[in-house]
Amino acid sequence: MSAYEELEAMSLEDLKKTYDRLSRTTAKGLGFYREEIARREAKAMEQQMQAMTRQVRNMTIAILMLTVINVVAVCVPLLQSAIT
Repeated sequence: MSAYEELEAMSLEDLKKTYDRLSRTTAKGLGFYREEIARREAKAMEQQMQAMTRQVRNMTIAILMLTVINVVAVCVPLLQSAIT
């Protein structure tokens, strides 16, 4: 098994433990902090996109319900007048 396959096979908890152990003996450069900043910004953007997606879904459901109500409100009187 390659090192990459071993890394993929590790659980998230094992990855965190390994990271904590290795970080004590590894110097952190500016790239480390830049990547962490980018990761956090991406996570915040993802959360905002999920919230916006939920809002769009809710508005779509509301519009669908109002459209159905509108169709019923228009069709019922038309059908009643056609029957009589």
